Amino acid sequence: MSKRSLPLWMRDAELSPAAPGPKKRVLSESKINEIAAAVIEDVDAKSKVDNENQDQVDTPRRRLRSNFKIPDEIPKREPTAVQLNIEDVPFIDYRGEIRYYTDMRDMAFACDQLVQWVDKRSPEDHPVVPIAFDLEWPFSFQTGPGRTALMQLCVETNVCYLFQLSCLKKLPAAVLQLLTHPRVQLHGINVKNDFRKLARDFPEANADLLIERCVDLGGWYNRIHGSCGVWSMERLVLQVCRQRVDKNKKVRMSKWHVLPLSDDQKLYAAVDVYSNYFAS
Repeated sequence: MSKRSLPLWMRDAELSPAAPGPKKRVLSESKINEIAAAVIEDVDAKSKVDNENQDQVDTPRRRLRSNFKIPDEIPKREPTAVQLNIEDVPFIDYRGEIRYYTDMRDMAFACDQLVQWVDKRSPEDHPVVPIAFDLEWPFSFQTGPGRTALMQLCVETNVCYLFQLSCLKKLPAAVLQLLTHPRVQLHGINVKNDFRKLARDFPEANADLLIERCVDLGGWYNRIHGSCGVWSMERLVLQVCRQRVDKNKKVRMSKWHVLPLSDDQKLYAAVDVYSNYFAS
C-alpha cells in the first residue's frame, strides 16, 4: 500500500519545537504511519461490508428480472362496444336508386349488364370488384324459415338491385355467372350462411365455391382489430359507421315471398345490403 502524506495537523505536531510548560507526548513518524495504516484498513473493511450488504439488497431485484418471461402469445381481446347513447345515433339514410326485378328475363338482362360493367373496369386498378350480398326469406314460428324469396346486391353506394327469387324455380344462368365471376368478391355479415341457404333452395348454386371466394365482414373486422367477437349487422354498422340500421320487426317478419313488395319492404331490403357495402 502506498504511503499517504500526513495531514497538516500531524506534521505540525512533529516539526514544531516544544513550548515551555507541561511536557507533551510527541508521536514518532513510524507510530503515526502505523495509526494511519490502521485507520485506512478499518475504512476499507467497512466499505467492503457496505458493498456486500448492497449486493444482498440488489440480488432479489436481479433475480426478479431474470425470472421474467414474455408470454408466447398475447390473448385476443374482446371487441370494445361503442359507448353511445343509442337514441342519439342516426339511422342509415339510403337515398340511392332501387332496381326491383320480378321477371326472370329482366333479372338475366340486369346481371348481363353487371358482368359487362365488371369486365370494363381496369384489372390493374380494380383486380377485385366488391359486391355486397344479402338474402331475405319469410319466417314462421310454426313452420320455420321459408324458401329464399329475395336476393339483394349493392355494387355502388347509389344503386341496389333486388331480385325476386320466390317467383323462380331456377336461378338464371346470368345470375350465377355474376356471382361466380373470377373478379367479383361477394361480401356481407354472416354471408356464408346465406350462401348455404341459397344452395339448399336453388341446388344449381355452388355454396362451396361462393364461400371460398367471399369476405365475411365480421371476420374481416376481427382480423384487423385483433378481436374475436361474433357480429350482427346492427352491431358492426354501429361500431364502424356510428349509425343504426332500422330493423322494423313488422317489415323484417313480413311476407317476402308475396309479390309485389311494398315500398317499405324494398327500402328495408336496400338498406340491409347497402349497410353491408357501407360498412366494408
